[in-house]
Amino acid sequence: MRMRGVQCYKRETRPPPPMLIWAIFSGFTSFLAILVLGVISKYGAAIKDHNLPFAIAPIGASTVLVFGVPSSPLAQPRNVIVGHMIAAVTGSLMHQIFKHTSDSFGWMPGSLSVGISIGLMGLVNCYHPPAGATAFIAGFSTSDFARVGWWFPLYPVLAQVLILVALGVLFNNVARIYPVYWFTSAEFTHQVAPNRSPTKGSAEDEDSSDESMASDTGTPSSSGSARGIEQRINDMTSNEADAEWAWMPGPLATAPLSII
Repeated sequence: MRMRGVQCYKRETRPPPPMLIWAIFSGFTSFLAILVLGVISKYGAAIKDHNLPFAIAPIGASTVLVFGVPSSPLAQPRNVIVGHMIAAVTGSLMHQIFKHTSDSFGWMPGSLSVGISIGLMGLVNCYHPPAGATAFIAGFSTSDFARVGWWFPLYPVLAQVLILVALGVLFNNVARIYPVYWFTSAEFTHQVAPNRSPTKGSAEDEDSSDESMASDTGTPSSSGSARGIEQRINDMTSNEADAEWAWMPGPLATAPLSII
């Protein structure tokens, strides 16, 4: 249902607003998101009663991606949530393994936490740079981690990233589309390609490529549409992607933004 809605927005695309408007909108929505987290941290009853950490530094870095470059693959919900969870679990595990070692090995858990987390994020294709700081916090047992221990992946990390993604969906869709996809970029591919006209000669190139491949391998030639779709998306520059997706009017888009 969500992606069908995106197709409707696709027919109403407009050029991205001036850089000043982009910056103001991104800055204001980021402010609102951190404000919500700050209010929860300040007035949450359980947080106050038990002196628990809530607002951790990596979430500030994630906010830059979610509200500054919402069309980036690094800012999509799957990358934000899975990346932070991998880092938090890995950091917690490394801390527990090395917590009884001598001080001369104090550099090991943090280093391993960050390195292993990045490797695991690569294996599942869920890179999210701010998650490196999450692994660092747990691996080096900063004060935030020390107060919650093994609960660190669930609280505060999971709680905060879910709130951040929810706020990203709420605030970004006032004037642009977020997320571009929920789980995989194949959703993006499926929606963009039918509306993008192929470049000159691309259809002929795809057909000839299919025929040559069929003759070389002895297998029947395919339609080539999937390859053509992927090629057209790969040919899109980041500016084109932002122009077509990041600032497509969302369901709550208002008139003032459309006339600036």
